[in-house]
Amino acid sequence: MIVAFLLLTLVVGLYYSKKVRTLREYAIGNKDFATATLVATLLATAWGGGGLIRTVEEIYSRGFYHICISFSSVISLWIISLLAFRMGPFMENLSVSETIGSVYGKYPRIIASLAYVIASIPSITTQIKVTALAISMSTELNDSIKNYSIVFAAFILVFYSTFGGIRAVTFTDVLQFITFTIIIPLLTLSLFEVINKPVVACLQSHQKFQPYSVFRFDMQLMAMVSLFLSNLMSSTIAPAKIQRLYMSSGTVQAHKVFWYSSIFNIIITGCVVLIGLFAFVNSDSLPKETVWNHIMESIHPIFKGLISISLLAMAMSTADSKLNTCAIMISHDLIESIKNIKFPCVHSHQNRFMARIISVLDLCLKPVLAYPIRLARITTLIIGFLAMVLAFKYKDLLKLMTLVINLYVPVVTAPFILSVFGFRSSSRTAVIGMITGVLTMKAWNQWIKPSTIPSTVIGVDGAFFCMLANGLAMLLAHYLLPQPAGTGWVPPDKIYLQRQQEKERIARRNKKERTITKENLAKLKPNAIALVLVGIYLIVSSLVSNYYYNGQFKALWQCLPFCMLGVGYIGYVAFLKENNKIPDWAIGKYWFISVLVGFPLHLLFSCFLCKTLLVPFILFFTHGTVLLWTLPLYWSLRGLAITAGGMLVAICYCKATVVWPPITLLLPILPFGLLLLVGNVWAKNSIVQKESRNLYFLQKQATQEAYELKKLAYSEELPTASPQSLLAQEGTILEKAIQNVTQSIAFVDSTTPFLKEDFQSIIDKFAEWAYYFRSRAKRQDQLLLQPTAIPLEALIDAGEVAYQKEKGYLPGLWIEESVNIPDTLLGDREQLVRLLFLALNHVRQSSVSFRSTITLQLQPTQLRYKKREPLEADGTPACISFPALALVLRTENKNIPLFTIQAIYDVEDASITQPVDPFVSPQKVNLHKENLASIVHAHYGLLLLPHAEQLVCLLPLDVTQVREEMLALSLPREAGTQEETSITPHEKTASLATLSAFHDWIPSFESIDSSLIAEILLLLRRCYGFKRHASGQLFYVRAVAIAEWVAAWTDGHAKLVYATLLYDLVRYTRLPLSYIKGNYNMGVYCFVENVIAIDSRERLEESLLAITNRLKESLQKEHISVLYVKLAERLYDLKQASGYKDPTIVQAMAKESLTIDVELAQRYGEPGMAILLKHAAEEALLINKQ
Repeated sequence: MIVAFLLLTLVVGLYYSKKVRTLREYAIGNKDFATATLVATLLATAWGGGGLIRTVEEIYSRGFYHICISFSSVISLWIISLLAFRMGPFMENLSVSETIGSVYGKYPRIIASLAYVIASIPSITTQIKVTALAISMSTELNDSIKNYSIVFAAFILVFYSTFGGIRAVTFTDVLQFITFTIIIPLLTLSLFEVINKPVVACLQSHQKFQPYSVFRFDMQLMAMVSLFLSNLMSSTIAPAKIQRLYMSSGTVQAHKVFWYSSIFNIIITGCVVLIGLFAFVNSDSLPKETVWNHIMESIHPIFKGLISISLLAMAMSTADSKLNTCAIMISHDLIESIKNIKFPCVHSHQNRFMARIISVLDLCLKPVLAYPIRLARITTLIIGFLAMVLAFKYKDLLKLMTLVINLYVPVVTAPFILSVFGFRSSSRTAVIGMITGVLTMKAWNQWIKPSTIPSTVIGVDGAFFCMLANGLAMLLAHYLLPQPAGTGWVPPDKIYLQRQQEKERIARRNKKERTITKENLAKLKPNAIALVLVGIYLIVSSLVSNYYYNGQFKALWQCLPFCMLGVGYIGYVAFLKENNKIPDWAIGKYWFISVLVGFPLHLLFSCFLCKTLLVPFILFFTHGTVLLWTLPLYWSLRGLAITAGGMLVAICYCKATVVWPPITLLLPILPFGLLLLVGNVWAKNSIVQKESRNLYFLQKQATQEAYELKKLAYSEELPTASPQSLLAQEGTILEKAIQNVTQSIAFVDSTTPFLKEDFQSIIDKFAEWAYYFRSRAKRQDQLLLQPTAIPLEALIDAGEVAYQKEKGYLPGLWIEESVNIPDTLLGDREQLVRLLFLALNHVRQSSVSFRSTITLQLQPTQLRYKKREPLEADGTPACISFPALALVLRTENKNIPLFTIQAIYDVEDASITQPVDPFVSPQKVNLHKENLASIVHAHYGLLLLPHAEQLVCLLPLDVTQVREEMLALSLPREAGTQEETSITPHEKTASLATLSAFHDWIPSFESIDSSLIAEILLLLRRCYGFKRHASGQLFYVRAVAIAEWVAAWTDGHAKLVYATLLYDLVRYTRLPLSYIKGNYNMGVYCFVENVIAIDSRERLEESLLAITNRLKESLQKEHISVLYVKLAERLYDLKQASGYKDPTIVQAMAKESLTIDVELAQRYGEPGMAILLKHAAEEALLINKQ
């Protein structure tokens, strides 16, 4: 079996030895390892064969003393998991020495490399000795054959480590980890089965296994504490473990790897401790060196080969990792640093011979030094050979471990820990500290340690105290000696600060949820099923536990309080549930107090009154399960911890005689109970997370439905229309007019410039696509906003929570501190939260690195709007400014320049109101970005996309103030309006019926979007109110009637119909053109702009006559469209001549129509339009005379 396992290991190592081309791949791979893979290789590295054998032997020999020391490895992994978040600046390093060199320079880097390489050789020697022990335990071979087998096993180890690099080491570690994690629990169970005496009683009869024998202030305690701390430091800053940290993709994965490893390491350490205890119980008078021989004799023969394989797996998994780390330190750290050192002495005349020697060596080693990966492989071979030679000299594994600690901990640990915590100093400072550590270690071993050996056997280890001396010397040298600029304490990197800030935000949200308020207490109110089940459980558990009480304490009153509590729960459901007048918060309060206090009290009474501790142990796990499912995790876990503490106090101090249950019952109950509690915590947490996400999506759906309902209410406010009556349509006038006018294109020669019309045809193509996607997305209209004051802190929290609910993980948000930022923002809360989520999602998806931090920067600015557009080209628009807030989101990409916020922004800038991402292909339409722009524009803000990984949202601080200014009614802008008068109910109903009829009729044209028509009608109602035109008609009724004529004449030309409804808003109200530009299609905006620009008949005629000039051919389509709008407007106003109060206005319109409009209609349209205008003008003149 051993040979098969060795060959399998060799095959796996060679298989993963492919594709290693660079030293970085040889050292840490491509940083793409799975978390489970890194956990396996980390534990395989941490648990060497020497550690298993040494731990079992020392527990057998020293008892509880070494049990405490063995758990130092668990604490070390937990400490590294905490330090991982501070390792961001060093995650691209290859080794601990490179980290020290990046902070302190090349000389400390050389010293650290030499110290670890020298210390690693004894450690690798230990693993080779374990290999020899494993082979000797499973087979009976003579010494010469045994030595050959050791060499063979070492050869396989060195071979795949040399040529495979870290990938081969990692995946062979996974194989070896799986092997020994299966075998070690089996060995524990097999040893337990051969024991024929009570374990607890046997251990209690020996003083070395009693806690009081260790925890008393004497030299023995000092020796244990010193060895514990030294072992803790050597395990924590072990370069092979730190290399696993550098193999992670980032600090978050590194934290998970070491955190999970610390949990699994508890199980492995517990099994190893039990092996030592069971071996001692089975035979308590053996020499330490024969413990494993006795274990092999006690178990079934089939387990002997498995144990040997397990020892081989543990030994090889640790040795190959340390071989790889040593190779990297020599080839990458030591040689690279020495190459850059200049030796002044070799250039003097007296040392020319030395210079020649160095030049010859450089010439000979140049082929190797040119390829660091070759040097790394040669280094692996040499170190493996040295360790193999040393393996035949040392036999005491504890002395080897002490040698490793003395060589490494005093030199390297202190500089590394200080660098992680932000200490930066010169090379001289680090060298002073390292020399101090070495000298202190030498003095300790020579004078202090020998004096403690008589009373402690092994003496007090001084590695930890020498490490402290190293760190203290560095700090003193830094502050007493002059230092270069840039040294001192530096703050942590942004990744660490971002996580701390994120934890603070989470703690703030949790504190708000856990505060005992009436609202939160009402959430604790249980349902009827929970009350009944808990009541039944309380009654049953009270009666059963009372049965096991001591005879002198048996009485009904002992179980009566808890039975009455259970009866009270059931009685409330039976009698008060239906006619309940108690507020929910009061019920939640009583439930919370009774459960959180009642269960722990019942358990404590059971500890005092029961005959044995079996019932309290069982009640602890069952009560804990009920607590976990009846209260929130925050309170139930704390109640469980308080209960456990109370049980320990009751057992240790308040009970004279503790009767423990049999070990055969206690061993199954404890693991099963702990597994039950852990499983319940995991299940409860998973269910809470899922319920929270479901509640979020339900609330989101309800909010969306409410928004749609409100939108529907606005558009369905009009009465239901009567059956449709379609207007007569005689041909498509627009198409015929354009066909007649554009015949001159045949005369265009090659010298004709590229005109505006050609560009417009291209723009129209993209405008149609933009309109298509916009019609699919749900626009957010300003009129549907529900502005509320929301604190910025609450807004950011809500956006972060929304991202977590949608994606399942936090966005990694870092908020930069800003000054002069307001505390609140007035806007639609739901829409702003959605905006922040979409912005975070956009930046995250656009970032190159998925794990990079997203920075949110808040800065004050101003937004400037135009009150109205001037009718004349040389007019100056009136502007108004509002205070605004800039939300800048970006990734930590140093190649992208930071965006600078201006003091004021003009909303009318087309590049801002219609953002285009220059870094994304125009063929790829980002619907998330469209939704972003829609929400921003609904709040009258701006959206900027300076880069794919940057996004800027500019929002006014008070959206209601801006909206009222933008949509408020104004005084008349030109002659032709009347003051607002009262409207009769009949007229209101008739006007709404007109709108309803138009709303139902206009979608008969395929190009018309009915939802957009509904929005425009709502905007007309909002802006016009019941204001009347000079003809006496309501403005919105007049606009709809004109749009009917235009739609009929142009066969429902969509953009022209929208423009016909909107253009009078710009003329008669303060609605600016920028509003139309920001909320409607660019084609609609162009039509409105042209209608407003040509406001008199003379200018209209001049522009139309200009069409005959082929160099102004680009004006054809737009101005002929203007013709239809102006003629439809004139036709409607003539038909309403009776409503004008001033007859001169009617007379002027009629004469102008007969002289200009009729002629234009005949020239560019059809005779039917001219006839309609002529008849209307004549009728208006007749009415005017009457």
